[in-house]
This record gives sequence, C-alpha cells and structure tokens, in this order.
Amino acid sequence: MKTTPSHALQPGSEYFTSDWFELDREHLTQFAWSTYLDAAHVDLSISKNNPMGADLVDGFWQLSALLYFHFKYGRRESEGDYGFNYGLNKVRFLAPLMLGQRIRVRAEVLDVQPHHAGLLVTTRNTMEIEGQDRPSMVADLLLLRVQGGAVGDPS
Repeated sequence: MKTTPSHALQPGSEYFTSDWFELDREHLTQFAWSTYLDAAHVDLSISKNNPMGADLVDGFWQLSALLYFHFKYGRRESEGDYGFNYGLNKVRFLAPLMLGQRIRVRAEVLDVQPHHAGLLVTTRNTMEIEGQDRPSMVADLLLLRVQGGAVGDPS
C-alpha cells in the first residue's frame, strides 16, 4: 500500500484544470428530480420569490458536480487505483451561477497525509465562471486515495 505522496501530489501543485463546461436544463431538471426538489415532493412556491429566477443553479448542484470533474480530470497513479469521498472542510458559494454560463474547475493540492488505507488528499476546488472575476464556488474536498489491490476499511 502506498503511504507517501507521489511527486504529482505535492501541496501547492495543480491537481487539474478542467475544460469549460455548460450545464444544460435537462440535467439541472434531473438533478432537482433526483434530490426530490420538485413539485411532486415539496412546495416550491418560495423559489418564485428568488429575484434571479429559475435559471439560478443551486449550490448543491455545484458541489455535487465536483464528482464529475474529479472523475473526468483527476489523476490516477495506476489502473487499479480508486478513491472515497472523505468529506469537505470548507465550502463557500461566492457568486450566482446561472444556467447558460460556462464553468471550469481548478483543483489545487492543499495537503497530502498518510492514512492507514492509503493517502488522504485535500484539494481546493475553485469553480470559475467564464468571463467573471469572482468564482461561483470554492470547496476544500478530501479524497481518500487507495492504491489498486489494497483492501480494508477506509474509515
């Protein structure tokens, strides 16, 4: 089992920068449905008071999108490596994200610590909005990386 950070996982280094991405209405609607945020399950009348309108992208979508970005752009040491979402240290939603705006995620390695199941890697994930100075979200994500073939309880 790997217990020391690889050269690519040094604090201060870039973990990845994604391509630009645009969320479409179909996927946003599916997210609302899958989180029971639809009229069949809850009273959505309060959302009509939102002055930004229905095209405001929920912060929880932004947070959950980190899964997509890390699966697509995160680096792996070998074919058998895998990881567990270990939690979040800090999340801030800094600017509204509207449907139709393009985003990308810049992930930086903040910390790498040995863990009995592998390496605990903390990344700072900044979700940028194309053409804007202020990001929509900054989140510190903890990922427990496990070398392929290793087994054991990740807790």
